Amino acid sequence: MQPGTAGVPRPPRAGGEICDLAKAGEDARVPRGARSLQCVAVKSIDEFLRREIALGSFPSAVYAIGSSAGIEHENALGNAVAVPIRIPATLDTLYDCASITKPLITTVLALQLLDIDTIRPLLTHTSGLRAWMPLYTYPDYLTAIHEHGPEYEPGTRVVYSDLNFILLWSLLPDYVSLARQRIFAPLGIENDAMFHPPLTLRPRIAATEWGQRLEAKLAGMPSIAANRDGLMWGETNDGNSHGAGGTAGNAGLFATARVVFRLAQTWANAELLPRDIVSEATRNQTEGLNESRGLGWQISPSGMYGHTGFTGTSVWIDPRHDRIMVLLTNRVHPCAAPVAMQQIRREFHRLALTS
Repeated sequence: MQPGTAGVPRPPRAGGEICDLAKAGEDARVPRGARSLQCVAVKSIDEFLRREIALGSFPSAVYAIGSSAGIEHENALGNAVAVPIRIPATLDTLYDCASITKPLITTVLALQLLDIDTIRPLLTHTSGLRAWMPLYTYPDYLTAIHEHGPEYEPGTRVVYSDLNFILLWSLLPDYVSLARQRIFAPLGIENDAMFHPPLTLRPRIAATEWGQRLEAKLAGMPSIAANRDGLMWGETNDGNSHGAGGTAGNAGLFATARVVFRLAQTWANAELLPRDIVSEATRNQTEGLNESRGLGWQISPSGMYGHTGFTGTSVWIDPRHDRIMVLLTNRVHPCAAPVAMQQIRREFHRLALTS
């Protein structure tokens, strides 16, 4: 089986070719008028993303849109690597998924193996911990979190924090092996989802930042910029996950858009967790607080659940309309410039919901 095929549902054709399928009327299950609307919507998504690539918002984008039954529309646009060489993005491009690692991998393992009530404050980001710390500048991650992490009274507000998921990672010994055994292998996606990708896969991987200047600025420690001075290509962009050997549970997953879709599909279909746990995880657990959070997921006012990643990734699931929407970009390549990613994601989702 070729890389990119294992366990992942595929549409009959990809990207703009969906329009040809609609024009030909080959799918008799979809009325002719609906096929025309689908064609327009997919074409609009491609045009929108190409425009953002031309504007410099990101060098590449790969998307997958569909339902709990599988992918219906997908395409790859732009260059996965823009400097120092150009490598076009394809449907088999592996992206640094950044924080969507949290719900897709860490949350699943935590809900499979740990007591929900014990870890609920970590999963809902109500633990009292500050948003971020450059833990790789301390001798020990856990000691640093316990001594310097607390910032507010637990349960009084939501503060989205990587530290919560680093603590969850610490409770899951041999985290990477667990992910392989409990998620990747059962789904047959080992070739297209991984931590620590080997150098031989670099031609398939979308590059991210050149150097660590942004984290140095966030930490107020210019000296740490020298820790990572080259192109991040095949190594996790996140400094804390990198310092922990490739993942600390908050980031580190490398995957294709098809596989991210497949992982989201397991939530929609309750494949890796019981349906009652999925329902619990995807409802608002933080009523009356400043943000709506489920267990590992952000919850929208309309009942959608999803997550985003710093590198330009996102996955959202709309159970009411049975839609799954995945957008992977490398918007931090070659540098993490200000980009209106939230606006871009909103427009992508608007177009995706009409596809």
